[in-house]
Amino acid sequence: MLHPNAVIVAIADPNADSRDRAAQLLGSARKDVDVYESHLPVLARTDIDVLILATPNHTHIEVLRQAIPTGKHVLCEKPLCTSVEHCIEVLNLHEAQPPDRRGLLWVGMEYRYMAPLMRIAHELRSDTVGPLRMLSIREHRFPFLQKVGDWNRFNANTGGTLVEKACHFFDLICYLNNLPSRALSKPGRPMPIAVFATGGQALNHTTERYEQGTPDVLDHAYVLLEFENGARASLEMSMFAEASAFQFEVSAVGERGKLEAFMPGHGDKDEDKSLPNVRIGRRSEELTSGEWKSTRPPGPEQTKARVQHVAVHADARIVAAGDHHGSTYIELDCVVRAVAERAKMAHVSVADSILAVAIGMAAHRSIEELRRVPLAELVDVERLRQMLDAHDGR
Repeated sequence: MLHPNAVIVAIADPNADSRDRAAQLLGSARKDVDVYESHLPVLARTDIDVLILATPNHTHIEVLRQAIPTGKHVLCEKPLCTSVEHCIEVLNLHEAQPPDRRGLLWVGMEYRYMAPLMRIAHELRSDTVGPLRMLSIREHRFPFLQKVGDWNRFNANTGGTLVEKACHFFDLICYLNNLPSRALSKPGRPMPIAVFATGGQALNHTTERYEQGTPDVLDHAYVLLEFENGARASLEMSMFAEASAFQFEVSAVGERGKLEAFMPGHGDKDEDKSLPNVRIGRRSEELTSGEWKSTRPPGPEQTKARVQHVAVHADARIVAAGDHHGSTYIELDCVVRAVAERAKMAHVSVADSILAVAIGMAAHRSIEELRRVPLAELVDVERLRQMLDAHDGR
């Protein structure tokens, strides 16, 4: 396969069509790969370092209950689980393992590794725009793809759209908000404290009928987040807006400037590498040094002239190898390196993943109950903060 320091030795899938598709993708390497209908023989093998868990969301909990005690490292597809309760069960099980038999548990939040977003993260770490005050993400995309057994048409299987899909963005929001200089003197990770959301199912899958009934997954939503450090964030999501130049956009506004990143559709393998997809805006000192009392709006010398346009693209080979603009490969490379170096912590920790699921669940509760939902209703925020602070200090 593409990665020079990892080989696939086994595949397990109860679905025959999925096994056949995997065999086709393996090509000539297929002869060296064992294929199973159940994951249990894979767990029993002693020659496997890393398990990649890419089963339907609602099955993660059962597989993780069996996989974690083996001591193998696990890269688990997002979301970690479909409920906060199951996520906490996984956390407790992982922590209960003896340190010398506790494998890495890494959750697949590969959006962190998209080239334009890595540039945004670099600028935030470099304090280019100062303390972050506002962060917004807009995803305008296509409807949910068809999956095996149509499991992703029902909230009971996915956890709900704002868990299944938006956990990527909630993770990204919390990750980026943790990078710049802190706006408050309180030490530690700035945590989200409350969520307000509105959304519904307007168009997608409404005429489909299955044995389980009619699909109930949301296809659009607005979500607002409040952070304890005074920052605010928003997600605008539409799953019937694929007629767009970019699939999703990120805007990070600090006290001294603004950062923007633009990502094309996941199926776009031929993006123009010369196209600027990152903007770095720096406010003038006149506007950031104190009160601004001009009677006229700022001119172009203080607005668009202060914006740098940058083209940041992943290597074409890794873009061609998978989706998400090469980020899937970069994530896998990070996992392989971490295992080889005997790292004690994953980049995307269990606590990160629980936080993303809790925000998604809070957003669904907000929509259902028409109210602002404190995150403490769903999860022990202080416990997560302590874990995340320990992770940040690794």
